[in-house]
Amino acid sequence: MSTATVLFVCPDNALLGPLAEAYLNAIGGHRLRAFSAAPAPRGSLHPAVPRLLSDQGLAGTGLMPKSWDIFLLPHAPQPDRIVALSASVTGSQQPLWRGTPKQTLWDIAGNGERNDSLAVCSEYFRRIRLCIDRILQDPMAARLPALAS
Repeated sequence: MSTATVLFVCPDNALLGPLAEAYLNAIGGHRLRAFSAAPAPRGSLHPAVPRLLSDQGLAGTGLMPKSWDIFLLPHAPQPDRIVALSASVTGSQQPLWRGTPKQTLWDIAGNGERNDSLAVCSEYFRRIRLCIDRILQDPMAARLPALAS
């Protein structure tokens, strides 16, 4: 069985992307490998990321905000799926990805301004886990479901 590569993209890769990357890598087994990136990465992870991952017994080793430009390089992992975690990183703003990755939108934070309180960040992480869990429950794992409203 081959490993599918999922690239989670979000505006600054400081909160949503790293949470999704860490969770999918922890539970995806050998079927799925996750990365995260952004058009304008923040200098450091959001302070809630280590706490939220620790509370779930997940490691955050190696997580850091990174630019999606690195996934355009010839030797970078080529995503099979690109999951936008915010509507603000969809459409024409995205680069021309190598290959023909399938794209999905999970608008985790909604259209409003992102709220960085720990309670709201915890809710974002719950939504991310829900979406990823749906992937893993699909026996075909052939599509990534849209975020339920």
